[in-house]
Amino acid sequence: MEKDEIYDRISAYWSDQLNNEIYLAGYPGVARGSREYFDIIRAARDKYLYYFDAVTAFLGRDGSGRTLLEVGCGMGTDLLKFAELGYDVTGVDLAGEHIELARACFETYGRAAHLRLGNAEALDFEEAIFDRVYSFGVLHHTPNTEKALREVHRVLKPGGRAFVMLYHRDSLNNLVHALLRVSFENPKGSRAVAADAPVTQRFSRAEVRRMTRCFSSVRVDTEYLYGVGYGRLFDWTPAFLYRPLSKLIGWHLLVFLQK
Repeated sequence: MEKDEIYDRISAYWSDQLNNEIYLAGYPGVARGSREYFDIIRAARDKYLYYFDAVTAFLGRDGSGRTLLEVGCGMGTDLLKFAELGYDVTGVDLAGEHIELARACFETYGRAAHLRLGNAEALDFEEAIFDRVYSFGVLHHTPNTEKALREVHRVLKPGGRAFVMLYHRDSLNNLVHALLRVSFENPKGSRAVAADAPVTQRFSRAEVRRMTRCFSSVRVDTEYLYGVGYGRLFDWTPAFLYRPLSKLIGWHLLVFLQK
């Protein structure tokens, strides 16, 4: 496979597979890009990504006077949260369909953002220009995750902070998907195509620490035992079991970084 072909395949896949649409499984007929569409997705992410408060606490809940880059902004729902906190936000994504939806998202809620196509492994920005960088569930879908993490380091200002979520190799979710041979990115109920992503990597905590050794401070936590793809099992699992197990064998590695 030619070097650029894999990035073309990744771009095409994520233009077809709009990941957050998994949250629309119980809402047939909702128009893509409508206010209702974004409202449903935002509410669902607030429910399932219960640890987002810890992320904003680390990056700063008052973004006034600060710049923030999201690498892999998707349809812009997370980036919008940071805009609402006062950040001057920039979003890049490899998939053109996601950038178009992100523009619609920000227009719908009356917020401003700088949005453009971009490759996580070769960010088209000067060095040290962002106060914060955020990337959620994206960098494990690029062929060279370590190179992408070095790009995060490069564009951060000295002392700047970044949050990255990567898939955890040593997790219950990874084991279940491997045993059942179920797609990671297209579980039952999605509107999207049947095939899995061209690249989906999983990492151990030790591998993440090795890849982020260029940062002055690294903290790796584990959360999210399983989520919306498990249907009612998520709702039925009591918190006193879910939260401790998430910290042991959760599917999300939460990587808190400082330059």
